[in-house]
Parts: sequence; C-alpha cells; structure tokens
Amino acid sequence: MKTRVLYIVIIMMGLCGCNDSFLNRLPETSLVTENFFNSPSDLELFVNKLYLSESPKYWDPGTDNVVASEKDEMLDLIHGNITPATVGGWDWGQIRELNYFLDNAGKAQGDQELINHYIGIVRMLRGREYYEMVKRYSDVPWYDHALKDTEVDELYKPQDSRTFVVEKIMEDLDFGCKNIMTDLENRTVYNRWYAYGLLARIALHEGTFRKYHTELGLESTADEFLRKAVTAFEGIMANTTDFEIYDVDGPDNSYRNLFISNDLSKCKEIILFKDYDYDAQIKHYASNHVFSYTTNLSRALMESYLVKKENKAVPFSSVENYQTKTFIETFADRDPRYAQTFMYPGYIRPGDVQPFVPNMNLGGYPQIKFVSKDAQQIMPGTSYNDLPLMRLGEILLIYAEAKAELGTLNQEDLDKSINKLRDRVGMPHMILSELVTDPTLEQQYPNVSGAMKNAILEVRRERRVELACEGFRKDDILRWRVGTLLEMPQGAYIAAINEVFDVTGDGVSDVGIFLNSASVKPIYKKKICYYLEDENGEKTGISLSEGDHGYIILTNDLTSPKKFIEPKYYYFPIPQGERVTNPNLHETNFW
Repeated sequence: MKTRVLYIVIIMMGLCGCNDSFLNRLPETSLVTENFFNSPSDLELFVNKLYLSESPKYWDPGTDNVVASEKDEMLDLIHGNITPATVGGWDWGQIRELNYFLDNAGKAQGDQELINHYIGIVRMLRGREYYEMVKRYSDVPWYDHALKDTEVDELYKPQDSRTFVVEKIMEDLDFGCKNIMTDLENRTVYNRWYAYGLLARIALHEGTFRKYHTELGLESTADEFLRKAVTAFEGIMANTTDFEIYDVDGPDNSYRNLFISNDLSKCKEIILFKDYDYDAQIKHYASNHVFSYTTNLSRALMESYLVKKENKAVPFSSVENYQTKTFIETFADRDPRYAQTFMYPGYIRPGDVQPFVPNMNLGGYPQIKFVSKDAQQIMPGTSYNDLPLMRLGEILLIYAEAKAELGTLNQEDLDKSINKLRDRVGMPHMILSELVTDPTLEQQYPNVSGAMKNAILEVRRERRVELACEGFRKDDILRWRVGTLLEMPQGAYIAAINEVFDVTGDGVSDVGIFLNSASVKPIYKKKICYYLEDENGEKTGISLSEGDHGYIILTNDLTSPKKFIEPKYYYFPIPQGERVTNPNLHETNFW
C-alpha cells in the first residue's frame, strides 16, 4: 500500500497543485480533465491523495491542558497580537480542490455505486473543511463548484449566513453517510462509519455552540443538531460486530497502548487511523514532540482525573489538602488514565537507565500519552506508531454529551457510553442518581444550568480525561463559551523555594526551585536546580503563584497577561487584504 501511496502523491501533485491567485484557483486545463476523472480508479487516486494530507493530533497546544507551549495562534490571539492586518487564514485551496473533483467526477464511467462512494467521500470532506471555516469566521461564502475567472458575481460576493452554510454542510455529510461504503477491511480507508462519526462530531459542536453562544441568537435551533449527533451515533452502533473498546492489555496498560501501537489495523476501537511504517520511512514526531520538549501538562488537567475511594469515583478536589499535593502524592488512587497520560514517578524514558526528572521550566508534568516504549522512536522524526484519526471512545462521549444537553440522558445511556470507557481502566461507574455538584467544575463552566447540570459537568470531565492530548480541548473550550480558561494555566505545586524534593519515588530528593543560584546550599549543588531569578536579578521564564511557593506559572503570563475578550475571541478576523480584494466581504462579527 505504501508504494501505491507514493505513486499517488506524484500523480496528484501534477493534477491538483494550486497557485496563489484569488481563492486558491486550481489549473483546469482540458488536458487534465480529458485524461482524468474517467473511471472509478481515477476517482480513487484523487481520494487516496486526500488521505495522505490527514494530520492526526497528539497534544493540546494553546489550551488549559498545557502550561508552556510553542508558538500558537490562540495564544497570539489572547495576547492581543492578532489583528486583521496580521492574521492568517482564509485559505480556500482545499475546498476548491474538492469542488474541482465534484465538478468532474460525473464524467466517470463504470460501477455507479463505486462512483457515488468516491463522490460521497469528497462531499464528506468538503463538509468537514467548510465547517473549519465556519468555526473560525461563522459566516463564510458558500461555493459548491470551482469558480472560474468569468464568474465575477460569485467571486466577489459577500458571506452567506452561518445557518445557510451549515445546512449545506449537513447535506454533504448526509450524502456521505448514505453513499460511502461500509467496508472495514482496511481502517486507513475512508468509510461510512467515519462519515457518521464526522457528522456526530460536527453536529455536537454546532449544537452546543448555538446553545451557549447567545450572541448568535440561534439557541432555539441547537437541539436539532444535538439530535443529529445522537442519530449518527446510533448509525455507528448498529454495526456492533466491528466496533468495541480496546481493553485487552488490562486496566493499567490498555488505554496507553492504544496510542503507541505500531499496528492499529485490527483494533476494533479504531474507525480511521493514519498508517505509519518504519520500512517505508513514513514517520512522525509525536514521541519527541510531546515529551518534555516545549510543553508539560497542566495542574487543571491533573485535577480532572477522579480518585477511587470506597468503590466510588470522587473528585480529586474532595481529597484533603488536594491543593498542596506533591508530584508523587497526586498519583495515589487515581483513575489509571492519569498515569497513562502523565509521566508517573519512576518513569524511565526509553533508552535511558535512570528515572526521568521533570523539567520544571515547562511546568513539571510531562506527557507520556503517544510516547513510544521503543527507544528507536523517541528522537525527532523517528516515530512510526500508528495514530488514530477517529476512535469509538470519542463517539461514545459525543453520545453522552448530546443526550445530556438534550436533557434526555439516563442510566442506560451512561452504561453504553461513559461506563464502557471506565470499564477499560477499572474505574467505578458513573451513576446518574448519585451525581452531586462539584464546585471545581461549576467554577470552570459557570454557564451550565438546568436539571441536567451535574450530568453535563461530569460528562465534560470525562471527555477531558479520555480525550486528553488528542487535539479536542481547544474546540471544546470555544464551543462551551469558556474562553477565560485559556488565560493562565498552572503547573505542579511547589511547597517552598530553596529546597529540594523527590519526583522519582525512590525517597531521594532530585530537584528544587531556588530564588537564584546564590540560594543553593552546598549540599544541593549536585541536584537539578531551577531559578526564579538570573544572575542579574531579572525574572526567569517561570514564577510561582504565591511568590515563594505555589503553582508553577509562566512569568510571561504575569508580565504580559493573556486576556480572552468575550465574545470577540471566539472568532477570527478576515485578513485585511482579502477585504481589499473583495470589498463586499464584511468583517467578522465583533471585530
């Protein structure tokens, strides 16, 4: 398959290369259209090239799930660095490429069911790409074909409304669900179940966005999309023989092993995955990129994992002195997903011989989810573990959330969704009748109300834990209208400066945070030391929330505070140059 994929790349680079002209126009020569799009195999070549461009997510940059982060557009936004003059985006190249296919696919001769299958895939992907534009700008112009230079009115038209564009997106996704084939012999191939899952994902996003973003005035239409999410879930679950939660390695290993497998082809939790391969030199950066490289995980994410206590699952915030737990103490009696996502005490990085000591400059909680156990895969660009693009775990959470938001969630719903995920790791079940308000969740999500309030909050906790580091957190924060959570993430708790403490669990102190180098006692000189001030008395990159103790925070978040402006920052402005080119475009609302 890998050889065929490389051939496809060569073919499609010639066919679908795009230039920098208005709306990313593609070449439409008669030579191309006459010699391509003539058979189902031509359509297959085009579609397989689209699969190559899939980009699996393996961390949550720019969110409250991490402390430090490399440059991220969301961070630029809430630091006030994005304006219409500086913003990027408004990229129509992919949508035009998909429309170009749809304009020509009707020429193909052969098995009509197979032709409709490939048309269904491309319409599904057009719906997905268009929704990314809707998430960014809300109102965008809808184009159902590749524009020609002569179509002046279309080229220079204003945006269509969000409601109109989303209706068209739903039509594309529905077409995909009805026409894409169901074959799961190869889970790297777009299939009907991925179409159902994509419909569920987008419908949940749109339904909750409309419910909580009252500035749109679309609250009355939210339930329509939440019901679509439930129906899409039912479409997948009707196929019970092909899907189940992966739990064959036991509660302390199954969850993590799902994300470091070198072969996901037979895993029944997987709906679609990106296939990487050592022999074909198809690799990625996950193991190196996420492990104590530019970022560590946050205190808020750490606190989201429940504690097992007397056969119950209780919030970490209900544990005595939870706010001052040391790195090691946070791991006691926790949801096993915690130690399969966060680096646990005594963890030895593949290839090392000594336990790894966390980098306090990054917050102190390294991520091990997606980090291979194979030393061969931990250097930059050497990872070849397969990466999920969609899995059943996400679909179960979509169902539980949609039902809770609709106010119809019952115990049976929880047992066939969230409790299946808890069974994988041996956690006590979520019991609807026993849910009580958790003040921490209530503070994080203050706009949740109604009879299902506690259920919605607990489902959100479960979603954050199960899908941590899979790239969903930013969208979740934005659709739930809780953007202020992005302002100042915190890291590990430090009881006191100028002292050393144990992070490896062997009883020997390893590391300490000191005011400056002069504060280090001679007996600590061989320990790993971090400083709050440099030799000139200037602040370093990290500070503590209480000055001489507390949670690690980035000094830049103190000197240059992040500010999430409501509701403006739930949207991005249109680049200034685009509005000069097309004066009929109106600026994004609130900009």
